[in-house]
Amino acid sequence: MSNCKCQGTGTNEAQVADFSTVGFNADANAPSVAALEGVHALQLSVCVSASYNAGTNQICFAVPIYGNFCVTSPVPIPVSAALKACVQTCGSFLPHGLQCTLYLNGSAIVSKTLWGTCP
Repeated sequence: MSNCKCQGTGTNEAQVADFSTVGFNADANAPSVAALEGVHALQLSVCVSASYNAGTNQICFAVPIYGNFCVTSPVPIPVSAALKACVQTCGSFLPHGLQCTLYLNGSAIVSKTLWGTCP
C-alpha cells in the first residue's frame, strides 16, 4: 500500500465524486442528497425463463438473490412450450414470503407461495 496524501497537496484537480449519491449524469461538484422515497428494502418483482424436466414433471427456474426453485407442473408441458416464472416478494420492508406465478405460452397455469406466507 502506498502512503498517498491526496488532500491538501495544493493541486487544483477535483476529487472523484461519490457516484452513489450524485449518480453518473449529475454534476459531480453539485451537492446532492440521495432520494430514497418509495424504496423498499429487499422488495423484488421479476420474471425469469423457466425449464421443464419431463422425468420429474417439474418446472425449474432461478430467482436472483433467492436462488433456484422447482415446482411440480399441474398440466402436461409440450416440448416447444415457452415457460416463464414471475416472482414477487410479500411484505414491504422485510419480505415474509415469496410468491410465484408460472406461465405456459403466456397463460398463467399456477400460482403458489415458494416460502413464507403471502396473502
